[in-house]
Amino acid sequence: MKSIAACLIFILLGLAMTMDAFADMPPMVRTKNERKFKFGDITIVQSFNSMRDPMSPEFKVQVYDKKRLLLQLSDAAFDSFYPSPNGEAFVGLSNAGWPGTAAIIFDRRGRVLLLVEHGLAEFDYCSQTSTFIKEWYDGKDPQVKFPIFDTRKTPIPGITLKDCHGQTVDLLDTISKASANARITLRHEINIRYGDREK
Repeated sequence: MKSIAACLIFILLGLAMTMDAFADMPPMVRTKNERKFKFGDITIVQSFNSMRDPMSPEFKVQVYDKKRLLLQLSDAAFDSFYPSPNGEAFVGLSNAGWPGTAAIIFDRRGRVLLLVEHGLAEFDYCSQTSTFIKEWYDGKDPQVKFPIFDTRKTPIPGITLKDCHGQTVDLLDTISKASANARITLRHEINIRYGDREK
């Protein structure tokens, strides 16, 4: 009787794990959509297109100053964007593992100051799955704040936000720690993906 109960538990656990695996797979739906974030003259257009291949959709982020394209990124997506008080810089954050971008800082000229990806940075996640969920900051109320200008303070103040544990943290310090904890470094990724295999 005990062995039958143990067998049933084992089967149920296997089914639950299989269902989690299916839940963490991309939907096989062909679709496209677009989201716009407007900050004065700056418009950020984020698009998703799986019409050609649902397993390998196109993710794009485009930044415009009125109608002039300042920046375009492929394989990037963010949950939300936050402008600096003077509108000269923007922070993008994502709790999603697909396509894998976690954070970006760029300025209104289109210059990328920082781009961080899950995998190359291992954050202190509150919740995560192998593909879609990588929850590292409070997505409902991130409280992103740019520092008050003061170079006399030590250390120099930085951008802060609320992490998924409810703590106010420095964004750059958090990213630095996450990068140090990563299972794979950028050096490894470049070697694996782009290294010369000719001998």
